[in-house]
Amino acid sequence: MKKTLYVFLLGSLLTSCASDSEDDLLVEIDTNQEITYKNDVKKIMDQSCATSFCHSSSNRSGGLVLETYEEVKTAVENRGVISRMKSTSSPMPASGNLSDATIAIVEKWKEQNYIN
Repeated sequence: MKKTLYVFLLGSLLTSCASDSEDDLLVEIDTNQEITYKNDVKKIMDQSCATSFCHSSSNRSGGLVLETYEEVKTAVENRGVISRMKSTSSPMPASGNLSDATIAIVEKWKEQNYIN
């Protein structure tokens, strides 16, 4: 019984890191548009990364929390967050890659020097 519960909890953890709906995140990026953490990137992180079973302060999956501007900026600069979002072998979220448009928002934010 204990083993079954452990397998169930582990399975739940591994399948919970997901973006339930990307429909509201799909946007065309205007190359002149200013991307900010507050208006654009935070929403992506909150819905797709800093969930209760992934990169939140209550879980810290991989020792990584993605709840604040500084945490996300540091992770993009030093932890390869964008590469993991694009990875086909080890994607983040674990349920599968975010849309290209969503990833492009984070990339544009980085290119614009992490506007808060």
